[in-house]
Amino acid sequence: MANAACIWAAALLMSGDRFDELRDVRQSIRKAKAEAAALAVLAHEDLARGAYDEAVERHLRSRALASEAGRLRDREAALVPTLVSDLVRELVDDDVAVRERASRRLVLVGPGAVRALEAVARGGDAEARGRAEDALRRLRETGVDAEGRLRQWAERARASSEYQADSWGARQATGKPDTAQAGDAVTAWASLAADAAEEWIELGYAQPVLPRLVRIHETYNPGAVAKLEARDPSGGWIVFWQGQDPTRGPSGWFEVPVETDVPVRELRITLASGAVPGWNEIDAVELIGEATE
Repeated sequence: MANAACIWAAALLMSGDRFDELRDVRQSIRKAKAEAAALAVLAHEDLARGAYDEAVERHLRSRALASEAGRLRDREAALVPTLVSDLVRELVDDDVAVRERASRRLVLVGPGAVRALEAVARGGDAEARGRAEDALRRLRETGVDAEGRLRQWAERARASSEYQADSWGARQATGKPDTAQAGDAVTAWASLAADAAEEWIELGYAQPVLPRLVRIHETYNPGAVAKLEARDPSGGWIVFWQGQDPTRGPSGWFEVPVETDVPVRELRITLASGAVPGWNEIDAVELIGEATE
């Protein structure tokens, strides 16, 4: 029994090591791609001013970084299947903390975990099926982009007011965008009254991330967003952006770049409702960031 316990403990350690390696690899891919792109821009600027030697040097460094990003992509692809296999085994571990950690990490792995989770959801014991189904549900609302960042749509919401509890309710701002055309639509959140002094909506997400970008889908009378905040781990609110919303036209996406090392899973959007006449409707809000536990 002692030997079996040691083997299982070693397997858990390896899954943790692989998860940490996957996270590090994805971060390295992001950095390599960003540096390669920045060097490519500088190389073009060097050429424009006639600095040919500097342009060649920067171009070569850019290509080397792009090649490194490709190598890291191969490592990422090789890591995922083994890591997923380890985490699926941990879904039935005797320790509830290990099971919960495995469930969280399978979501953070991203689409590469779907097939294995579907197999568990079809068989296995009742708890493993439940955890697999929950992870699959959360995966449908998340994704991993080309930069290795987690992309999520809100899974819960509450607001200062709602035009109705169902149609135009706060819950209409959860999930993926479902208001295809600009205009007044029951599939987007609207406040009770048009042109009030101030309205807000708070949104919650399945996984905490170190946020890098927030995308707000404004589908009716856009341009009223006045402030974007996030709840920190202590319960306070951090202001990410405050100012005049530049979104114009019948509808549009307001994108706010963010750079913080504070893990976030709740956002609050404040509207200066009177700034843009009529109801200001929001269909969906995407939170993009680096995965963290």
